[in-house]
Amino acid sequence: MFKKWIYTRAIQIIIDFIGVYLASIFVYFWRVGWIFSSDFPFEIFAGISFLTSGVWILFLLFTKYYRIPPRSGSRAWYEIALIFIGGIVAVGLMIVSYFFPREILFSRLIAVGILLLGSIYLVMTRSIFRLILAKYKKSAKNSYQTLIIGANRVAEKLIEKINKDKFAPYQVVGVIDPYGFYKEIKDSKILGKLDKLNTICEQKKITAIIQCDAFEHTLNIISLCEEKDIKFQFDPALRGVFEENLRIREIAGQKMISFVQRNFAGIKKVKFKFIDWVLNQVFDVD
Repeated sequence: MFKKWIYTRAIQIIIDFIGVYLASIFVYFWRVGWIFSSDFPFEIFAGISFLTSGVWILFLLFTKYYRIPPRSGSRAWYEIALIFIGGIVAVGLMIVSYFFPREILFSRLIAVGILLLGSIYLVMTRSIFRLILAKYKKSAKNSYQTLIIGANRVAEKLIEKINKDKFAPYQVVGVIDPYGFYKEIKDSKILGKLDKLNTICEQKKITAIIQCDAFEHTLNIISLCEEKDIKFQFDPALRGVFEENLRIREIAGQKMISFVQRNFAGIKKVKFKFIDWVLNQVFDVD
């Protein structure tokens, strides 16, 4: 299902590298003039530009700039920051490797020009490819035909977020109410109870199941997913436990879901949220 997404991202990576490299070459001639300067040999500059362009793109690769699906909402601005930070790293490498060893001080604008022109180019390609990837979600072939198990507030919240997200590769086909308590659910439709799960998966050509309730049936649902090659996921917000308080931890090498209780409010809440973030990001502890 993700093949087309991956191919599109791979094409974007290649186009981004070529564009950043050509931007560096253009800035060189813009500053030197349309000649080959003897003081600043073009061949060496072109080689180092190739290297630094690769560093820029590698930085974006390892910071998951090209993740599938793309970041959305407020997290999308994080990608803009990654572009500029990667550019600073790449240009810094060029300054150290190309300009510092030279006796003649070259124009500082060449470094600024590469950073700005390369960043503008990457922002443009980012916008274009985000439009392309947004269209993939609307295609049944390029997105998961998703069945939600559970007709509760967790399921409603999840369906609302999936529908609002431009890039989430899921199309919610319907909901199964395990206990038959509800006849309707917001933004979707109830297709039946758990006894119809197998039939619904075949009729609706389900490729993903997200479980939000009936956790006593999890093993049976996983077995069905394995049998029919269906992607299985479950919401960690179990029985009113919100996902922001959950951590993935290891106990003697065994992965476990750990619940971290925090009851702070007001100024203390802000303070301890920051402390929590530092502990989690730096030391990976609660």
